[in-house]
Amino acid sequence: MSLFALLRRGRAAPPSTGRPHGFTMVEVLTVVVVVGTLARVGVPSFHEVLLKARATEVIADFETVRVAAFGYHADHLQWPADGYTGQVPSGLEKYLPENFSFEGLGYRLDWESWVLPDGLPGMTGVTAVVGISVVTQDRELGRALADVLGGAMAHYELGDTYTFVIESR
Repeated sequence: MSLFALLRRGRAAPPSTGRPHGFTMVEVLTVVVVVGTLARVGVPSFHEVLLKARATEVIADFETVRVAAFGYHADHLQWPADGYTGQVPSGLEKYLPENFSFEGLGYRLDWESWVLPDGLPGMTGVTAVVGISVVTQDRELGRALADVLGGAMAHYELGDTYTFVIESR
């Protein structure tokens, strides 16, 4: 007999087992526990990825300023003058990309250029230090920057300011 004939006669439906359809409470709770465990593992990882992405954005701005400062130094044989937090130092504008800002989402950059006539304490031969400070109230972002850049260059933290030394002489 053909399938069509069986369907017409009503015999194609499987016999009822008498068992209700759906999930038991144990099955639902098992799924909830598994999903909860995955979320507890995944959410911190996602947060870490977002934090590293933000740190990478700041580092890109940091590197842009560093390259511009070296260009300025090559042309003028001196470093740009110290500037205010969040403002491009005078003379550095033409070395930076158009519309470059020292202010980003949740952070500000600050160009540091210190002349030390008596030298650093304990290192009297070091009479000038230049660097870039990142000012942020997001301590996690500041620590991420210190983790990424700190191994490559001298740095220090003071409150919500994370300063990285580019050159000292």
